[in-house]
Amino acid sequence: MARIVSADGSVSAESTPIVSVEALSVAYRSGGSGGREVPVVDEVSLEVHPGRTLALVGESGSGKSTVAATLLGHLRHGSRLTGGRVGVEGRDVFALPARELRRLRGGTVAMVSQNAGHALTPSMRIGRQIAEAGGEVPVTDLLEQVRLPHPRELARRYPHELSGGQQQRVAIAMAIAARPKVLVLDEPTTGLDVITQRGVLDLVGALREELGLAAVLVSHDLGVVAHMADEVCVLRAGRVVEAAPTRRLFAAPADPYTRRLLASVPRIADAGLALVGEDGTREIRPKAEVPADAAEALDVREVTIDYGTSRAVDGVSFSVRRGEVLALVGESGSGKSTIAWSLAGLRGLSAGTMRAASSGALGGAAGSAAGGDLGAPARRRPLALRRTVQLVFQNADTSLNPRRSVGDAIRRPLRFFGSAGSRGEAASRARRLIADVRLDPDFADRLPAQLSGGQRQRIGIARALAGEPEVLIADEITTALDVSVQADVLRLLDDLRRERELACLFISHDLAVVRGIADRVVVLRHGVVVEEGPTDAVFERPGHPYTRALMGAALEPDPEVEGAAASAPAEEWADAAEPGAVWEELGGGHRVRRWRPTDG
Repeated sequence: MARIVSADGSVSAESTPIVSVEALSVAYRSGGSGGREVPVVDEVSLEVHPGRTLALVGESGSGKSTVAATLLGHLRHGSRLTGGRVGVEGRDVFALPARELRRLRGGTVAMVSQNAGHALTPSMRIGRQIAEAGGEVPVTDLLEQVRLPHPRELARRYPHELSGGQQQRVAIAMAIAARPKVLVLDEPTTGLDVITQRGVLDLVGALREELGLAAVLVSHDLGVVAHMADEVCVLRAGRVVEAAPTRRLFAAPADPYTRRLLASVPRIADAGLALVGEDGTREIRPKAEVPADAAEALDVREVTIDYGTSRAVDGVSFSVRRGEVLALVGESGSGKSTIAWSLAGLRGLSAGTMRAASSGALGGAAGSAAGGDLGAPARRRPLALRRTVQLVFQNADTSLNPRRSVGDAIRRPLRFFGSAGSRGEAASRARRLIADVRLDPDFADRLPAQLSGGQRQRIGIARALAGEPEVLIADEITTALDVSVQADVLRLLDDLRRERELACLFISHDLAVVRGIADRVVVLRHGVVVEEGPTDAVFERPGHPYTRALMGAALEPDPEVEGAAASAPAEEWADAAEPGAVWEELGGGHRVRRWRPTDG
C-alpha cells in the first residue's frame, strides 16, 4: 500500500488517512471480447492523508482515472467492482445508501475535470453555476478565493466570455464551494499554456494549504506531478508497479516502466528529441541540418487579423524553408492558432500577405494562376494551392468522423485533390500513407474508436499528407498524449520533415517539446512578435522579459529543478518599439522587440 512519506523519508505523523483504497479491482464487460469481463484495475491499494497530494500516473488505459473516479463512487457504464474496498473518512464508498453517496459527492469529495469548458453549462451565468454547486460561502468570496479579479462582474458572465484559465478557476471554485475534504484533479491543466498552468497549479497548492485538503492528482504531465505531488503511484495495465515519495521516485525510479516514462519526458535542456531504450536510457537525436540554400516554402509579411473590433494578430512576419520546423509559442490568446487557421484558409486577413512558394505542387498553370497567394479563403484558392498547406488538428478525436473508417478519412482528400484516379488506386495509396505514419495498413478498415489517441493522431497526419503538401501545420498535436506516445508522434513528424523536406509550422505551449523539434522559434504575445531566432539561441539566451517569464513558468520533470524556477521574480516592462526602431538585433538571426523596464 502506498503510504504518505515526508521529503526526508519519514512516515507522516498523521495516523488516520482520509482516503484508503484496499486491493481495489474493477472490470467491465466488453462486447468485443465475447461478453467476458475485462479487468481495468487489479488490486490497487493506496492511502492519502489530509494536506497531502498523491499523484496517479501511467499511460492511457493504465486505470488511473478509473481509480480516481471510485473515490466519488463513480464507475463507467458496464463496469463493476470485483474486489476490494474504497474508504473515505472511514466509510466504504460503495456500501453507502444513495442519499449518503450524494452527500459524499461535492460535500466530502469533489472533482475538477480536464476540460472546464465542457464541464460548465454554456447557457448559464457563472455565478448561478457556482451557487448551484452548494455550500454556504458567497459566490463572490469563492471567486476571490480562486484569485479571479472583479468577482461581481465575472459572476454575471457566461463561460464563453472567459479564458481557458479563468474557466478552470471557476471549476475549482465550484469544487470547493461545499468545502470538501478531498479534491480529485483529473488532468486539470491539459491544454493550458505554461503561464496559465502555473497559475492554476499554484492556486490548487495554496487552497490545499488553506483548507487542509487532501488531493488525488491524475496526470500524464510529469512536470505537473513533480511540482504538485508529495507521493506518486505509477500504474500500468491496472496494477501498481511503483509507489514512492515524489523526490525519491524522480531521483531513483526502481521499476523499468517508471524509468522509461521519466526518460520519455522532453526537457528544456534537450537540444533534440530523446530516443529512449527499454531500460530507460536516453540519448538525444541531433536535429536535421537545414541547408543554408534551402528553398523558402512560406512567407508571411505584416499580417494583421481582426475578430470584429478585437485585434488577434498585429503585424506578424516570418518565413519557413523546406525541411525546417518553425515553432510559434505564447500564451492562449497570443494569436498562434489564428495564424494557423488563416494559412489554412479558414480565417481571412485584415492586412498583410501570406504566400506559398511556386514550386512542386504549385507548378504548372494552376500554380501560376494562383500566384501562391494564401490570403484568400480556402474555397476560393486554386486546387493546386489548397493542397500546398495542410493542417493537422489538435484533437484527432473530433476531427475524424466516428462513423467512417480511417481509410475513408484518407481516401477522401486523395480523390478530392485528384491524387488517385480510381477507387482502387485511392484505397492502395491510403494504405501506403498509413504505413508511412508507422501503422499497420490494415488499420484502414478500423473506426476511429478502435484506435488509441496516438494512433488517431497518426491518422490525422496521414490525412494531411494525402494532399502532398509542402507546408504542414501542426497545431498542438501532442497536447493530450501520454509522454511515450507523444515521443513517438514527435519522432514521426521529425522523420517526415527529413524524408519529404516538409516545411513545418509547429504550434505548442510545451516549451520542452519546442526545444526538441524546432529549428527556429517565434514568441508571440497579444498578437505581436516579441522575440524570434534559432531555437538554441532563444532558449539559452532569452532576451525579452516575456520569453523569460514563459521559460520560468515551464515545469521540468524534476522536483529539485522546479523549485529554482518558481522563485524567479517577474520583470516589469513596457513596450518601447517605434517605427523604424522595432528590433534589437542580437546576432545570428536572433532579435528582440525593443522594451524598457518600469518601476513596477
